[in-house]
Amino acid sequence: MPRSLVVGNGQLLATFDDALQMRDLYFPYVGMEDQTGYGNVHRTGVWVAGRGFAWFSDPSWRIEPKYRADSLVGESTLRNDQLGLEIIAEDYAHPFYNVLLRHFRLRSTDGTEKTVRMFFHHNLFIYGDKQKDTAFYEPYTNSVIHYRQTRYFLIGGDSSDLKETCAISQETEEYQSILHSKKRLKSGNLGSYSIGKANYQGYEGTWRDAEDGQLSNTTIDQGSVDSTVGIHCTVRPARETEVTLWLCMGRSLEEVVELQQMVIEEGQARLQSNCHNYWKSWVMKTQQNFGTMSSPLVDLYHRSLLLIRLHADNRGGIVAAADADIMAFNRDTYTYVWPRDGAFISLALDHAQYHEVTRRFFDFCCKVQTPDGYLLHKYNPDGSLGSSWHPWFSHGESQMPIQEDETALVIYALWKHFELAQDFEFLQEMYERFVKKAGRFLAEFREEKTGLPLPSYDPWEEHRGVFTYTVATVAAGLHAAAQICQILGHHTHSEKFHTAADETRQALLFHLFDEEHDRFVKMIRRKDGKTVEKNLTVDASVAAVWMLNVLPPGDPRIVSTMRQLKEQLTVRTNVGGLARFTNDVYHAKVKPSVDIPGNPWIITTLWEALWTITQAKSLADLEPARKALEWAGAHATKTGILPEQLHPLTGAPLSVAPLAWSHATFVETVLQFVEKEQQLLKK
Repeated sequence: MPRSLVVGNGQLLATFDDALQMRDLYFPYVGMEDQTGYGNVHRTGVWVAGRGFAWFSDPSWRIEPKYRADSLVGESTLRNDQLGLEIIAEDYAHPFYNVLLRHFRLRSTDGTEKTVRMFFHHNLFIYGDKQKDTAFYEPYTNSVIHYRQTRYFLIGGDSSDLKETCAISQETEEYQSILHSKKRLKSGNLGSYSIGKANYQGYEGTWRDAEDGQLSNTTIDQGSVDSTVGIHCTVRPARETEVTLWLCMGRSLEEVVELQQMVIEEGQARLQSNCHNYWKSWVMKTQQNFGTMSSPLVDLYHRSLLLIRLHADNRGGIVAAADADIMAFNRDTYTYVWPRDGAFISLALDHAQYHEVTRRFFDFCCKVQTPDGYLLHKYNPDGSLGSSWHPWFSHGESQMPIQEDETALVIYALWKHFELAQDFEFLQEMYERFVKKAGRFLAEFREEKTGLPLPSYDPWEEHRGVFTYTVATVAAGLHAAAQICQILGHHTHSEKFHTAADETRQALLFHLFDEEHDRFVKMIRRKDGKTVEKNLTVDASVAAVWMLNVLPPGDPRIVSTMRQLKEQLTVRTNVGGLARFTNDVYHAKVKPSVDIPGNPWIITTLWEALWTITQAKSLADLEPARKALEWAGAHATKTGILPEQLHPLTGAPLSVAPLAWSHATFVETVLQFVEKEQQLLKK
């Protein structure tokens, strides 16, 4: 199920489904430690006296998830005629403080006064699992707190029109000295609460306790625990009643209590305004000229930048996706930092002038680089090594469990970053910390006689061999390393890397371009210095040859290759788009065929659009690229979420959504389209 809303601040990230139920909560790293236990539902429901109860997932609700324009504040609409309520839900994370806020504006739709209780269920899997946790009611702040070791989550709330409130004891000097350094604590206005067991010995959870409109006010439990809190109010005719829930996250009791004090003192309205204004200013900072681009595509461009930023941890790692539903596919997620994805995303961010985000990513790569200069398969956002299926030993031989493109593309992205930002001191630092070792590795990890890179895994991580894509990235990475050395005055290294880049490029043209088929092949396998297998599968990744400037896009070999890619990878259904390669079975919903070579991907479809842009000699020539952008926009969700791939018959999103790489490719395509349009208008 694609996520409808994603909010965060670079330290926390939360996602909500189409029923506005929280499904993922990452803290203190973006994409690491899913505190919901990978997609478990955190329910929200409403009880109205004399009308009954309904969770947001109940079909009696009509829900329209939505973002506020150019912002990371949700502004969704919910209506339930059985309960006689309409609600405007505003969900957001503060851009600096680790607080998730949910603000609800309740209106009576039938002109009657109502006694209302909103219930919020939290089934936290602290550190990503369900054991040894404690949840307790804290009376002096009128909050429920979940904790384990150095992870604390405080749940509090308030209403603009209280109906009932729990009795709160007066603070004592002794308690204050223990809890909060003798500061007077301000309390929230939770009306009720329930703490108990969940996901254990048949216990469903305390959310069941809410369905009669009355929580039991149990005060503490340990082990496999959850909680539900209620905020009580009266909704009067012709007047909005406001309900606010906050979830404060920190590493200590002191920290989360302090965060609640900040929320109460600042007030929801000021915090929301701060959040909205911050992100609107961030996404509008460049004053980009969009030419004839339509308003919906401009909106999706801005939404894409915001969503990409949410997947970038403040310590540098950029995770591929935060949608944990993919766990059902392989008991693993996309919440890793793939250097490849991060490099392509950095290229788009730098092109859009968000250099501060990419610098942190490059710094992250320096920290995880091996002493021998290469990067491994993928990493956790804290820099530790991620899971992998690349073996270190296979067929009786040891092998490098790597994809060379992940090292090469980071060097290439660094050079492109410098061309745009012109930050010499940063480039010198990156040379010493990353480029020198990485360039040496790429130059040496090649066949001595041919100059071909040694075998590694393809970008889709399915096969091992020597790939057109990988050879192109290595040639581009070595050329970038040479350029970096040259401009910094390291001439010996520059000559070495230039020579290696030229050798790799020549090896690409000699060994991986097939004269008979007049196109670049997917891969070859070599043994004892000879090619023993040539894989002729049509694969979109060979577009790297021109995308990374190894050959110009107008080269006849590129033109022929791209023509064949489009012919054989186009999905010939009402959905359209381009597959990754022929006979692609990853997340396949129908058997691959000539008409449906695989599921259409956002990335590969826009790669073809990017090539069309390079070839355009008139404004009319740009129209196919515009249509590709419109195709991507048409297959985004109503809230602007782009998936990895689509069902070839229905167009439904498949795999993860959002995918940061999909959004980055959309951003890059928009920028190149606008630039080419401006060039053509000047002719």
